[in-house]
Amino acid sequence: MTTYDIPRAPIQDRPDGFEEQAVQVAVLRDTLTAAGVELGVYERQIIDWLSHWEWATVAVICSWVARATAGRPPASPVTLPSRFDATPAEVDQHLRRILAEDVYLRYQQTIGGLAVEEAAKDVRMTVRPEMSGIDQSARYAAADEIDPLKGGGLYPSKLQCSQHGGFGPCPGAPRCTPQESS
Repeated sequence: MTTYDIPRAPIQDRPDGFEEQAVQVAVLRDTLTAAGVELGVYERQIIDWLSHWEWATVAVICSWVARATAGRPPASPVTLPSRFDATPAEVDQHLRRILAEDVYLRYQQTIGGLAVEEAAKDVRMTVRPEMSGIDQSARYAAADEIDPLKGGGLYPSKLQCSQHGGFGPCPGAPRCTPQESS
């Protein structure tokens, strides 16, 4: 975390300076994370809201948090799933902790769109004996209906979630909260 100009002692006068909104988001998030605060979706929305305030307000809030945790040992790093053996559910839980739901849905839609695009290409290009009676133009038309590059929809259309008995559309979106692993 960069320290910026966050006061480390009781503040007597209004802090000077200006920081861009994106910087203020980073300072707030980094200050809370360094203090060991795990952030939820709504809390990240509040950080975004606070970042629109003037720097003097953000600096005071960050100063409070930094001073409140100054005597404590550093927070342990966030446990990340192993990139070599993480299960889809572990990856889902991790991404839900660090991303807002709309960002996570767009991420899933990017991956889903690439998968559907690949499947549509496969339908267009692969000739299988069980498809011999199907007109080639009908296969192309069917593939075009779902292919995102040809005007098909966003896939998945709803946030997919591992928190409710397997992957599927999240019944709690947009307020679903991950169940902690036991």
